[in-house]
Amino acid sequence: MKRQIVVGAAAVAAAAGSATLVAQAATGSHGSRNGHHGARAFAGYWMGIDPLDGGDSRRGITRNGDGTFAMIGRDTVFTLCDGTDRAIVTGGRLALSGRALASDDFLIKCTNTSSEVHLKVRYEVVDRNVVLETLTSQSGDPVDKILFHRVSDR
Repeated sequence: MKRQIVVGAAAVAAAAGSATLVAQAATGSHGSRNGHHGARAFAGYWMGIDPLDGGDSRRGITRNGDGTFAMIGRDTVFTLCDGTDRAIVTGGRLALSGRALASDDFLIKCTNTSSEVHLKVRYEVVDRNVVLETLTSQSGDPVDKILFHRVSDR
């Protein structure tokens, strides 16, 4: 009888612990209770496919000491660089803006032509390991949207 009570109590504790973990996972995938995403939601190495040209897109997002973020990236196809893979993407001064990470300083530097394309970027958390990158021109015209999946541990 004593053994059944111990086993029963352990089962109840395990179920309560599981319910807590599920609740934390659900909250973690959609942000904290106050609606803000921290560094953990955005920092990491991300990969996606650009629906515009089918290129493999990659982004590395890190948190700076001052609370802003930095981004560096590459694509296998840069439509805005004559369709080559000869470019590097950087994002400076990325900052939390509501539930997103945003910057007016998204730069595509074409190494084949030495030209530069300046855009605005916004990263929104779709799920715990998925973000949506939205690119617009400086005047706000749509340029591209890419879903990125986190491939790093953070």
